[in-house]
Amino acid sequence: MGTSPNVKTPCFRGSGLDLVAQTTDHPRGERRGRLDGEHSQVAAAAGSGPLGAGVAVSTEKSERELQRYRQRVKAGLDEAFSRAPEKEFDLDEDAMIVLSDHHRGARDGADDFWRCEGSYNAALGHYLEAGHHLFLLGDVEELWENRPKAAVAAYRGTLDLEREFHLAGRLERFWGNHDDTWRHKSSVDKFFSDRFPGLEIREALRLHMTRGGKRIGELFLVHGHQGTSDSDRFAIFSKQFVRYGWRPLQRRFNIASTTPARDFELRATHDDSMFEWARARPDKLVLIAGHTHRPVFGGTVPPPAVHRELEVVEHELDALRAAPNRTPEALAALRAELEFVRTKPFGEPPKKLWPPCYYNTGCCSFGDGDVTGIEIADGKVRLIRWLNDDYKPVAKLLAEEDLDVVFEAVQAKALVHPT
Repeated sequence: MGTSPNVKTPCFRGSGLDLVAQTTDHPRGERRGRLDGEHSQVAAAAGSGPLGAGVAVSTEKSERELQRYRQRVKAGLDEAFSRAPEKEFDLDEDAMIVLSDHHRGARDGADDFWRCEGSYNAALGHYLEAGHHLFLLGDVEELWENRPKAAVAAYRGTLDLEREFHLAGRLERFWGNHDDTWRHKSSVDKFFSDRFPGLEIREALRLHMTRGGKRIGELFLVHGHQGTSDSDRFAIFSKQFVRYGWRPLQRRFNIASTTPARDFELRATHDDSMFEWARARPDKLVLIAGHTHRPVFGGTVPPPAVHRELEVVEHELDALRAAPNRTPEALAALRAELEFVRTKPFGEPPKKLWPPCYYNTGCCSFGDGDVTGIEIADGKVRLIRWLNDDYKPVAKLLAEEDLDVVFEAVQAKALVHPT
């Protein structure tokens, strides 16, 4: 039921957390260097501060704003947690895949899911036959830009695949800020009752993971928008802007939009705030969320940057310039390396995400057609991507960890990886 054991650790550069796929647009990784896209270098965490210190701030005002933001996120998550029902999940018998942020629209230029449809349907076919439970963690339909009827009607084939999970008792659906219409049972019944009888779309779920009849840890699943101003307090105004301002531009210019927040630093701050919330919980739980469109895998450690010292490259370039047999190609390559090495990286070093109490699915609306998700099977938690590096309908394993190691570290609130 798992993915391929052939793992190649992706590259990381400067972000707020240890992210396995740093950019919202390019999760494909090492084959084309797409983990290091424009969104990967986000100034988000102060590397010189203590673990969990948060985003880099330069003024007392910024620090106060950060603390207020964290408090709003904490309050929102606390409320969702207090309302969440509880279930048990038997790891001896079952496996799960968690996906989110599809933003399914009306198959027009503003539809972020359309290009991902093939990858997503391939993933569902795999997990359906492998016996996995499907958890859809919110923002499945894009209802800020579309009426429910149009968004639901546009992807009947995909809904048929999800329906098979539902009829087998293996579907859990959640609502997010872009499809919060589904928080109302009457709306769910109106648009889904004919094909998904008895479907419940919830805000959050506490999932007690069991093995051998004993509980070994708890997952808290929620979309993750809770506490943010555009999602809670000003939702009606945000929706009006997206529907009547942003969507026409998307349609006209066929713009892919893979994030609910256009502010790169704010997205990193939100990931950081969710990590801090989970780390501080007395329940010693593991939070799995979506919303930010940034895949986060707890416990990953970015490899150090590999490049030559500035003085070495300068000396070699000077020597080549003086050499009689120099070529323009060799000079160009060395000059490119020199300018790269001498340029100070944007942002701060990434924060080590340990204990591994926070995971983020990424999204199912990447601009290149990829989808990412969190898979739990065979005693492992994994970050996966569909399609693989060869664009074949096979999962690419980006990172994995033993589930026992995760729960033991979270319950002990360990600050150092056991290896």
